[in-house]
Amino acid sequence: MNSALTDIGMTILQPLFSLAMLLIAVRFLAQLCGVSGYNPISMALRRITDVIVSPLSRLLPSRKRFSPAALFALLLLQVIFVAVMFGLIGQLSAFNLLQALIWSVLGTAGLVISIIFYSVIGMIVISFLAPQSSHPAVEFIWQLTEPVMAPLRQILPPMGGLDFSPIILFITLNVMRVSLGHMAVAVGMPRFVIGI
Repeated sequence: MNSALTDIGMTILQPLFSLAMLLIAVRFLAQLCGVSGYNPISMALRRITDVIVSPLSRLLPSRKRFSPAALFALLLLQVIFVAVMFGLIGQLSAFNLLQALIWSVLGTAGLVISIIFYSVIGMIVISFLAPQSSHPAVEFIWQLTEPVMAPLRQILPPMGGLDFSPIILFITLNVMRVSLGHMAVAVGMPRFVIGI
């Protein structure tokens, strides 16, 4: 395929797939963390992502807070994206479904870790700039990060009102990111996989 057309195709498709996966991943995490379903952001996420997740949820019903349909949608989108990219670069014959699934799992894990990482940063910034805000976005981020932060706060001893749980979480998430990066190299994952 023409190099210019390949670059144009990648330029158009990568942001579209990235956005779709980001929205579904945030929906998955929001449900997993128990974010209120009445939050306007949660409702908007459900409306936008229902196009992909809803048909799958008939086959894979939710179990309490865990949504296998949203997780499967993330993996499916990643596999489709990998196949499309192989097609664009003219190597569709080299596409291997098992390898694409492994790449998809690593990419999805990386995407989820990044969402948690940046949500915690957002919560820290908000706590300094608008500590008493009740904006739906602030509540959404707080409810998304609190289930991850609360167990760390219980483990750490009291530090005179200072909260060191974000530091422990950042170290843990960075260790996970580095590990995923090394796994991605080990399985020969291409750079275009979303999340790593």
